[in-house]
Amino acid sequence: MDTVADTRTSMTIKPDLKDYRELLKALNVMDDAAKINLKNEVYSISSWVAKGIAQAASGHQYYPRQAEIVAQTIRPARDRLPTIYIGGSKGRASGGANAGQLLFGNEFGGDRNAYGNLTAFPNGGFKFPPRTDREGRGNVGYWIFPTLKGMQKDILEKWKSAATKVMDNWARS
Repeated sequence: MDTVADTRTSMTIKPDLKDYRELLKALNVMDDAAKINLKNEVYSISSWVAKGIAQAASGHQYYPRQAEIVAQTIRPARDRLPTIYIGGSKGRASGGANAGQLLFGNEFGGDRNAYGNLTAFPNGGFKFPPRTDREGRGNVGYWIFPTLKGMQKDILEKWKSAATKVMDNWARS
């Protein structure tokens, strides 16, 4: 999965396109009706992923209310590849922060004690934990990334099945 941060207040999660370029070129050959069918099939996968991530927010161990605010912004995209959007300017916490401002801190947290003297940070804020090792392939996260990692195999299988179904129907017509 590839993650793109948009102005640091939202996140778009979709597969890494370098693995799918040739397949996407082949999908472009299909007629408009087949392309729409593919987007509809994939939208149901994106909706399923968005729902799974939103449900995982309730299990946030430290800040469940913030996770709930962020979870309310999770939405699927209508695309050829499973894609979801998280964050943005909607949702408000009691202090006035919106979901996008809460997103990365709520997912990765900050560790007050691991970095010793916080006076090194002029704004008094906390630093995100160090990146995980190579096996973790990035930061582990509390609820978004672990949920995606757990769903990844099923997402791929569902997408392959949907693409094959649409391409087979298109080829028969």
